Amino acid sequence: MRPARPLPLLALALACAAGVAAAYTLLVRTYHGQRLDQGAFDGRSLATPGAHDAAQQLLTTISIGTLALATAALMVQAVVRRRIELALVAGTVIGGSVVTTEALKRLLPRPDLLIDGRIWENSFPSGHATVAFAVAVAATLVAPRPVRRAVALVAVLYGAAIGIAVLAAGWHRPSDVAGAYFVVVLWAAAVALVDSRAARHARDASRAPRPAIARRYVVIGGLLLLAGYLATLGIVAAGRAGAVDWSAVDGAFAGACVTIAGLAAILMAALLAAMRAALPERRDEPERRSSRTFAGR
Repeated sequence: MRPARPLPLLALALACAAGVAAAYTLLVRTYHGQRLDQGAFDGRSLATPGAHDAAQQLLTTISIGTLALATAALMVQAVVRRRIELALVAGTVIGGSVVTTEALKRLLPRPDLLIDGRIWENSFPSGHATVAFAVAVAATLVAPRPVRRAVALVAVLYGAAIGIAVLAAGWHRPSDVAGAYFVVVLWAAAVALVDSRAARHARDASRAPRPAIARRYVVIGGLLLLAGYLATLGIVAAGRAGAVDWSAVDGAFAGACVTIAGLAAILMAALLAAMRAALPERRDEPERRSSRTFAGR
């Protein structure tokens, strides 16, 4: 039996903490960071009125009532399955993420470095993005094995959709969304790390998603990030050449939307991979899989 390896979860938690610090320091506390962040925010004007209304409607799914209902539903289904520890995992990830986001929003100042009168009070990290991604990630952690892959996919799609919606609706900047995602995965990795029961139950080793699933999210996220970067460059270049009626801020908004989706996918991939490594695995599983494959031929 392969021993559990909690180090990846610890590394992921520390990396997410560093991600929160980096997003705040570089995008909120520096002139060039605020300019980039504000450019993507201003570029939301390229969204059609219909898209803006759709974003507003999507954001109505986030409220204190829906948060409480979603948390209760996740905890109840875990209790029904006699997995009390999973109920605690769901409640801790959601509650810890929301409390941390609200505390950071009140404690971290936002200097007015652009001197243009457009700086509001601090909005870092985004509360709506935190709630959406926390519920989605918690659902992935506590989902039964047969549906975990589908839940993880929905989690990424919903978390990314809310992140893009708060930007399109003019509620938050891209840095706010990135900070929210990092806070959620920080809590998810930390809770999984201290959940010693998972590491001791060899029979549950197969509960974690296979490495191939995590690799798919990495590939998808990486391609989205690359596509966002290349699309932004193309839009800006075409706008300057007069080929399209899009400005640099329009390109920044488009790139920010794709980057938000890519970041959600990559963070989910990192969490799935770290969870897999944290569970013990029987050494004879590869041989059994190989024999079945050979027999199938």
